[in-house]
Amino acid sequence: MFWPHMAKEIEDVVLKCSVCNTFSRSNTKEPLICHDIPERAKVGVDLFHYEQGEYLLCVDYYSKYPEIAKLTGTTSKHVVTALKSMFARHGIPDEVVSDNGPQFGSAEFRTFAERWEFVHNTSSPGYPQSNGQSEGAIQTIKSLLKKAQESQSDPYIALLEYRNSPLDGVKLSPAQLLMGRRLKTRLPTSVQLLKPQLFDKVHHRIKERQLKQKQYFDRGAKRLPLLIEGEKVRVQVKNKWKPAVVVGEHDKPRSVIIKTEDGNIYRRNRRHLMKTRELTFPQQSAEDMQDFDLVTSAPTETDQTLVPSPVTSPVTTPMKTVVTPTVNPDVTVKRSRFGRLIRPPKRYSQ
Repeated sequence: MFWPHMAKEIEDVVLKCSVCNTFSRSNTKEPLICHDIPERAKVGVDLFHYEQGEYLLCVDYYSKYPEIAKLTGTTSKHVVTALKSMFARHGIPDEVVSDNGPQFGSAEFRTFAERWEFVHNTSSPGYPQSNGQSEGAIQTIKSLLKKAQESQSDPYIALLEYRNSPLDGVKLSPAQLLMGRRLKTRLPTSVQLLKPQLFDKVHHRIKERQLKQKQYFDRGAKRLPLLIEGEKVRVQVKNKWKPAVVVGEHDKPRSVIIKTEDGNIYRRNRRHLMKTRELTFPQQSAEDMQDFDLVTSAPTETDQTLVPSPVTSPVTTPMKTVVTPTVNPDVTVKRSRFGRLIRPPKRYSQ
């Protein structure tokens, strides 16, 4: 069977199907956006769990030098105390990048950032890739700890050797980039190698390494179309896509503010949003929205003009009454090959 524009019409039907959109596949990855090479201190922080213990990791974006601290608790107070100890050793950074965990979104952490005078930026909720420096460092540290435990060796020696190992493409170790010198290890080393040195063209080497990583990552990636304020979209929650409306753009790249049908407002990465051609959305239960991470509360009365109204559910929309025309039973009812009813002229029913 074939008719003109058949493929386009089939695509349009699928894009308007609520069931198809609910169980659609994830969006393809977008081209990598690299963090700027910092002229001054910029660090990423994150929490991780290992062997029934909670740890805080802090990694320098320039040198890749990691600092870890074992926490006695995961509250904001414990995190702030551990960061104060690290900043007292290495100095206060200009910028701190973290996820949207409750420890970093609390009033206590905001007060800490104000008093210690650093800028705190967060990654998109549910998108740890935007804080990939911390995520990658956590994988490396966990691997070191597991290997040290399996070989019954000292984990601090393993951490020391990692800090003293040259980075690919840069040919300098994290310790050299941060402190300007090698660290003394158990290996015999001449005194001349342990003296502080000045290194040239470091920025150029790090930039080349970064561009090479981007080149490999961007294979198979493509840009997703921009979303307009008020546009209906689907937001990915685990393996399903839930209906939402675009409120506006976030100040961070590829972050979008959306509003769900329950009236709450969330921040999501563009990769977790999908355009849809559905005219109406099916009604969502409160249980479907429990997987969301709430960013802000429902808008107040003064904000209603800035937020589009929720999409009307077909359940609450009054159904149209279908009127069947009266046809003379003596007249044979015919249908086209597409199943459409062929109505005879009214004069034949008189």
